[in-house]
Amino acid sequence: MSSSERTLATMVLVALSSWSCGSTSPDTTPQVATIVVTPASSALVLNAQLPLLAQVEDGSGAPIPGAAVTWTVQDPKIVSVSGTGLVTALALGTSQVAANALGKSGLATITVTKPPVASIRLQPDRADVAVGATVQLSAAALDDNGAVMSDRAIEWSTSNPAVAAVNGSGLVTGVTAGTTSITATSEGKSSSATVTVSQVVVRVDVNPTSVSLQAGQSRQLAATPRDPRGNVVTGRTVVWTSDNPAIATVNDGNVTTSKTGVATITASVDGVKGTAKITVTPGAVATVTVTAPANTLAVKATMQLTGTAMDDQGNTVPIQNFLWSTSNIVTATVSGSGVVTGKRAGVVTITAQTGGVSGSVTIDVF
Repeated sequence: MSSSERTLATMVLVALSSWSCGSTSPDTTPQVATIVVTPASSALVLNAQLPLLAQVEDGSGAPIPGAAVTWTVQDPKIVSVSGTGLVTALALGTSQVAANALGKSGLATITVTKPPVASIRLQPDRADVAVGATVQLSAAALDDNGAVMSDRAIEWSTSNPAVAAVNGSGLVTGVTAGTTSITATSEGKSSSATVTVSQVVVRVDVNPTSVSLQAGQSRQLAATPRDPRGNVVTGRTVVWTSDNPAIATVNDGNVTTSKTGVATITASVDGVKGTAKITVTPGAVATVTVTAPANTLAVKATMQLTGTAMDDQGNTVPIQNFLWSTSNIVTATVSGSGVVTGKRAGVVTITAQTGGVSGSVTIDVF
């Protein structure tokens, strides 16, 4: 054996002797320093799922491959977690989810929220309502699948409260004629309906309501249709009628009288009626007629004459007393009540007068 071979053999023996006698195997078990859970904080809507990731790191921040991780939850009523870190939202609230490995834990905070409102369904999308009347609108919050979210608050508003008002339940009240938008809103989502408010006539005021006219006179009446709030309704046609045209006629509200009596004038708007009472009295005396039971009268005999006054419409004008006169008191006299007495044979004219109008009759006294 050469010297060099002997030296190599000696070194090998020394090394083997030292490994076997003075050296132990080092501990290769990794030391966990931190566990990082991703995402560390998240909001999750009810019934939704979220996968969490856990990275096990040593003191230098290097990942430790193959480290076994177990998952736990703080409040299992709010969320659940699978063995792979899949979180499921069960109820509203907040819970922590922990990833555990080799005595260390990493946490994630999960807040479970309500699903957001996706849209608003508003019915009907158009409505007509009269002034003072109401119409009910309905609204529902919907999720992404179109399902109704009954636990969501709906706020109502009107674009023009002078036209229509709306309460918290969607009941719309007409205020004045016009058009407005009624909007239902929830969580920033909204939908609108067009509401048209019209004036409905509930009464017709006729002015004046009672008139006394002489026959032959005229009077203009006015008709005012009103809505339930008493507002004047414009742009409507008024139809005028008389229940007794022989006494009084009406044309566009202008009443013209003829005979004495009572007539009712009606103004009709959209089937709603208002009335005025017209009382017609005789007009001024236009003619006086004197009638006698006979056109002859014996001397010393008497006869009652009758005077009748009439207006220009042919209505009798009641006269308490006529002024009676005779054309020849020698032939016949006449009393203040129209009684003629024959005095002497001849022809006489008896006259009745009132208001400057007179009438007469000729009598032959024999």
